[in-house]
Amino acid sequence: MLHLLWLILHVGFYYLIPDFGASISLLLYLTYELVKNYTTKKKFQYIHLYFLGLVITVVANIVIINGFKSAEGYESYIYAIPDLFPLSALIFAIGNQFLAFGYFLNTDFKFPKISVRTKLSQGVLSTIFWVGLVFSFNKFWLFFSLPGSFQTIIELFPIVGIFILGRYAGKFQKKTLYTQSLVLTVATAFNALLFSYLRLEIVLPILVFILSYFLGAGSLKTLFTVKFVPVILLILIFYSFFEIFGAKRSNISSGIDRLSQLNFAIEEERSSSFEEAKTLSAFERSSNVAQISAVCGLVEKNGHYNGLASTPLLVALVPRIFWAEKPVIALGVWYAVEIGAAVEVDGWYNNSINMTIPGQLYLDFGWIGLIIGSFLVGMFLKLLWDSVDFYKSQFNILGTFFAVYLLYTAFLGIGADLQILITYLALYIVMFLLSKLFNNKHENSLRRPSLARK
Repeated sequence: MLHLLWLILHVGFYYLIPDFGASISLLLYLTYELVKNYTTKKKFQYIHLYFLGLVITVVANIVIINGFKSAEGYESYIYAIPDLFPLSALIFAIGNQFLAFGYFLNTDFKFPKISVRTKLSQGVLSTIFWVGLVFSFNKFWLFFSLPGSFQTIIELFPIVGIFILGRYAGKFQKKTLYTQSLVLTVATAFNALLFSYLRLEIVLPILVFILSYFLGAGSLKTLFTVKFVPVILLILIFYSFFEIFGAKRSNISSGIDRLSQLNFAIEEERSSSFEEAKTLSAFERSSNVAQISAVCGLVEKNGHYNGLASTPLLVALVPRIFWAEKPVIALGVWYAVEIGAAVEVDGWYNNSINMTIPGQLYLDFGWIGLIIGSFLVGMFLKLLWDSVDFYKSQFNILGTFFAVYLLYTAFLGIGADLQILITYLALYIVMFLLSKLFNNKHENSLRRPSLARK
């Protein structure tokens, strides 16, 4: 019933304040849920981290809408359709309201648990640190890529290490664990700076560190202490070259040489008197109203796509390990081409744009598809989160591994489109099979001594 009232509020605000109404009502709902969870001291769940990320996105949307209203505009959002911003905000608000409805709905059906439990000790945590440190520099020694989800797992090792060490550093207030987690954060961010194309991969270790420490300590106050000065410095360093890295990354190499080239680009930028076009800040890039407005533009021009945009996901369900020649599934690239924001360069395309999950559902199936699809997505996300037993007292290494991936992708908006759900499902299956394998071996090792005694 409460979700229905919020839905009415979204629609009412849309008509009362067309430009900002749906964004304001969604912001009110997100604030309500986050404050309610914090004041009642309930455990922080997957959905709350998603809501926290959404707050940033919605505020950024309001800033972008206001920028277009003041005739400022944004060159990076050349494909945006300002007249459709109100409808775009309403689609986003309704989609997320039904996603929340699906998530909070209690059902008896559950996914099987992902669980490999081990006794937590200083030795185990030290092993996690060293394994994470080795894999944080995997680009220096891993000269091949594994298929699909297995490569994702390899890349997750240092991120999971940061999270585990940071979480227990916050929980037990251990200086050693804090230092190890921070060292791992710096190493992983540095490796991303040398080899990654996406700026997000550079800042991601820092975000995971902050999140893990907060979840461990269970209080926001711990984030405003002297010990977090190094983290603030890392954020400031990243922000200092955010724009220049985005502008020059296509023209600089990867590896150690990138440092000197990036430094040269920064010095050149400082000494240049030429005023370049305004670029988007990290905060402004978290918005998605421009992308959804382009979705609405496609619907006005072509009608709803009746599943065409989502059809490639059927191919994505087939593991690449069984189909080596499986074509690349890149819905963001397809969408960029469809709205005229990407061109082919050297056999591939030069841009990828996120439709968002509500945007893709509306593009393919209209309002009914948006409502039903968002509701089912919410239910699916809850099933995945419940499968990891995140707050069980005994340390669950595989459950934690999957939980970390769920949590940081939640904060970042649950992916660019519906393709993230296939990735979630694939990782869940791999983790579940691994947990079955480890647990069966453990059971067999326990049986053998008793048989020997007989």
